[in-house]
Amino acid sequence: MFNWKDISMAGIIILAIVFYSLKKSTLQASINSQENKASNYIAVDESTFSFASENTYTEFSESKTINWISFNEAYLKCKKNPRPILIDIYTTWCGPCKLMSSQTFNNPTISKYINDNFYAVKFDAESKDTVKFDKYVFVSTDITNAKAPHEFAKSILDNQLAYPSIVFLNNQIQRLDIIKGFQLPVAFEPILNYYGSGDYQKTKWEKFRKSFVSALK
Repeated sequence: MFNWKDISMAGIIILAIVFYSLKKSTLQASINSQENKASNYIAVDESTFSFASENTYTEFSESKTINWISFNEAYLKCKKNPRPILIDIYTTWCGPCKLMSSQTFNNPTISKYINDNFYAVKFDAESKDTVKFDKYVFVSTDITNAKAPHEFAKSILDNQLAYPSIVFLNNQIQRLDIIKGFQLPVAFEPILNYYGSGDYQKTKWEKFRKSFVSALK
């Protein structure tokens, strides 16, 4: 004999699991598990990027050629007019971050492609500003410590704080990939095109990279 009360309870549990999965897919733990991510084929040279343990501050020169906006602005724009989001996670003391800004983001070909195909966000991982979007709120982990990491940076990087880290989100605000370390324009251009064009949905990275034709001069 069926117990309808038990069946109803089972249905509620299933709905709760589905809701929890959908909630997490919006930002945290939403990385795609495809094996052909560009980052899987990039040998990370730890000498080219900085970890959170660094303590030497440097003057930071922000790229002026890219239309940088806040994450909340990017989120709202993406909801109204969907397109991928690129997030540059940096710190003011990070030398490789400064190089990424001056040499790569300031490159005319790179900056034009980003402006034409992404909503671009530059986020200081040690910012004290509150990040709000939708029903989520992220704050600094310690407002009294100048070098304390921000909850937003920790969340979107899965607590693997290395700078610079370039995060790619699709137009559904789901994380696609994290590219760690300084990238020269010639190395970064095909990655940008891979995620900006949407080709990652139908073409494996290695095949895309081999057939990619650079527009750099």
